[in-house]
Amino acid sequence: MTKEPKSELMTAEETCRYLKITQRTLYRYLQNHRIPAFKLGKEWRFVRSDLEQWIRDRTRGPLAS
Repeated sequence: MTKEPKSELMTAEETCRYLKITQRTLYRYLQNHRIPAFKLGKEWRFVRSDLEQWIRDRTRGPLAS
């Protein structure tokens, strides 16, 4: 049994589920340019690998080695 590959490009709704945040929080991050994203037509899109890197960058602190 093979797993279907996950789409690299995600919608706002998929991103909220992935990050476990509300749409309100996601749009606040977008408004403040705090999350990597781009617009495709009128809708926001998110690249999974960019989000993964964004998470890694945010979890690194001064105590990380």
